[in-house]
Amino acid sequence: MRLLAAARWLVLAPMAVISIGPILWIAIQALKPDDESLGRGNPWWVAHPTLDNFRQLFGEPQFLGWIANTAVVTLATVVIGVAASVLAGYALTYLHIPYSRSLVLVFFATYLIPQGILFIPLLRLLSRLQLLNSPWALIVTYPGLVIPFGTWVLWSFLRRLPPDLVDSAIIDGAGVYEVLAHVLLPVIWPALGTIAVFAVAIVFNDYLYTVTFIQETSGQTLWGALGALVTADINNPGESFAAGILLATPVALLCAFFADSFARGIGTGIIEH
Repeated sequence: MRLLAAARWLVLAPMAVISIGPILWIAIQALKPDDESLGRGNPWWVAHPTLDNFRQLFGEPQFLGWIANTAVVTLATVVIGVAASVLAGYALTYLHIPYSRSLVLVFFATYLIPQGILFIPLLRLLSRLQLLNSPWALIVTYPGLVIPFGTWVLWSFLRRLPPDLVDSAIIDGAGVYEVLAHVLLPVIWPALGTIAVFAVAIVFNDYLYTVTFIQETSGQTLWGALGALVTADINNPGESFAAGILLATPVALLCAFFADSFARGIGTGIIEH
């Protein structure tokens, strides 16, 4: 048993260092004054911690606008992504659509397409719709990345439920929306939590789309604005590090509180039916 425990630590310790080390390093740099940044002092220690970098960040004239844009895009992505995934998952599971399994696999395959391939046709489409340089460009784009994954998760989850659960409600006269609201939603919340966390991660992890589709600073989300904050002066990057910490914190807290639900939701998609 001791040998097994030691083996676990030998595996987990390097993984913890690799995972936490970069975040810890960024947090340390964010707390350093200008005269300690990067090239000066111990990179893993703050001799004179300060919140000046965060104050400068919040002092940016457009910072509150970036927060508002990020909040609107995130909320819209979660709501649209979850709602569309629920409807698609229900239809593919209970409405006897021909080749439903093949359709789900096609949906999931589109989720696996690299962003570098998608952004060119998306750029042309958004240009024709005159949505570039506004948060609407991202509100239209991000749900398209969430819905294929969400549909796969919901379809997998719903197929594991007893068929009588829905059939008995339909026999009693319940409509589609009544079945969804009163029968399915109370039991599929782990899958919904998985999709919501995934949608938030899509927004906060994306940099390519936000800087490609939005060139004007006033329409940027926090990730796009972070790129604008990076300056050529390598001796004074504290504000960028502070922005990175602020951006990573919401996703980290969300994953910490909903990790179990996320794991259960993901697990439904890898179980053979």
